[in-house]
Amino acid sequence: MNFVLQYLRKFYDYVKNLTLPQKISYGGGIVILVSAIAFLVYLNNRTDYAPLYSGLSQGDMGEIAQALKGKKIPFRISEGSIDVAKEQLYETRLSLASDGIPKGSGMGFEIFDQQKLGSTEFVQKINYQRALQGELARTLNGMSEVLESRVHLVLPEESLFKEDQKPPSAAVVLKLRPGARMSEKELQGIVHLIAATVRGLQEDRISVMSNDGQVLYKKNREEQSTQLNNVQIERKQHMEDDMRQKIQSMLEQVLGPSRALARVALDLDLDQVQIAEETYNPDSAVVRSQQRTTESTEGKEAGAAKGSPEFTEGKLLQNSPQDAGGKPVKQSNRQKEVVNYEINKTSRQIVQLPGGIKKLSVAVIVDGKYENKPGADGKPKQTYTPRSAEEMKSLEDLVRKAVGYNETRGDQITVSNIPFVSDIGGSEMVRSENKYIQLLKSWQKLLFNIGIAAVVLIFVIRPVMRKFRKEGSEDTKSLPPPDAGPSIEEQVTALLLEKPSDQISVRKKSAALVKHDPNKATEIIRQWMSEDVEV
Repeated sequence: MNFVLQYLRKFYDYVKNLTLPQKISYGGGIVILVSAIAFLVYLNNRTDYAPLYSGLSQGDMGEIAQALKGKKIPFRISEGSIDVAKEQLYETRLSLASDGIPKGSGMGFEIFDQQKLGSTEFVQKINYQRALQGELARTLNGMSEVLESRVHLVLPEESLFKEDQKPPSAAVVLKLRPGARMSEKELQGIVHLIAATVRGLQEDRISVMSNDGQVLYKKNREEQSTQLNNVQIERKQHMEDDMRQKIQSMLEQVLGPSRALARVALDLDLDQVQIAEETYNPDSAVVRSQQRTTESTEGKEAGAAKGSPEFTEGKLLQNSPQDAGGKPVKQSNRQKEVVNYEINKTSRQIVQLPGGIKKLSVAVIVDGKYENKPGADGKPKQTYTPRSAEEMKSLEDLVRKAVGYNETRGDQITVSNIPFVSDIGGSEMVRSENKYIQLLKSWQKLLFNIGIAAVVLIFVIRPVMRKFRKEGSEDTKSLPPPDAGPSIEEQVTALLLEKPSDQISVRKKSAALVKHDPNKATEIIRQWMSEDVEV
């Protein structure tokens, strides 16, 4: 404590002896230095804010602000978002979510929480439609690409007759985030969601568009072929990845991890073919139905006039049967048979879906062998050795069997033996540097504060203390030792040149010394005190 008081006293004496311009310059420099240090400390230790929610409506922002004020959480309102301290970001979100904030755009099923007496059936239907639209909009707003959405539903009234019933329809308007795009799968997912939520709603009755008027989804017959092509492209990529993984996993089991690389390219038949054919086999006829009719007629024939055909015919039939009166008897037999055959017929309706493989191309690269051989300096060194032709042939056969090679399709498979480039040490160095960088980022505030304190201590406080210490030592050296040189009374007398030393009292001498040189008088009093202690 005495040490601190001594330096403060020296500093006061030093400032007291300065001239007015020196005091102004030194004071201005100290103020600028302290302000700069305080500004740097403020920049380093100020609270980092992060967006709690962004892209909200004015109502939601006001509700969130009131909730944060009630929880006494500091926040900052910027354009379109509410920011809180980065350390409290996730905790604040969970706390607001437990309170059901933010509610999002539109009114959900909480509209039925406050029921009014006397509500008609029409009002109930309208409230149900509003609640359904609000819930769907909230669900869509949860997607990462969607900033805001609105859902419009048309729910016709139920009719007694089915032919008079009109189908429901829906329209969705999406406001996407800057730079975001909706993929075909995501749009199809939105359509499936809405179709599964609304009773009786078909996918072809749903339209999705962006807030700038661009139609994102509208299913009709003209665009079914385009959507089918997108599905086929995704299937092609899936088939290529599946074959590549089969080849690579099989070769890595034989050669080792990261010792094989495979790529597959497929040429698919994207045409949809429908074939209708009927085949008849006459050799395999089967009786389907048979009808046989037999007629037999016998009776007397009436007399015929001479010259008539019947008379002539009777004359010619000498051996024809006759009755007892000598007249001929007419006999006739007729037989009719109808046979229906069933011919063997084969009818086939063949629909060839698109996606068949027309051509397959596979490229495989395998690493060689590495052997430790003595180098020029006698130290062992890894030497690359290519694989033999027999081994490459066996690997190529394995690849052919794995992918289902078909020569008639014109499939191509190439297996090459090329040395791989590996830099394990470099990758480990990069990972270690990343760890150090992360550690520095986590401790950057503390290290910055320590650095500022060290700079102030070394370049500001230490030089001032050294200067004061130097001046104090010079003042002490300037004092005469107690046993040598003139005494204290003689020093006081030397200051009073007007009168001889024997005519002035000690009290007057001391008063004159204090008035003439207070600093010197202080040092003399300290020296007297030190002499008394030594005695």
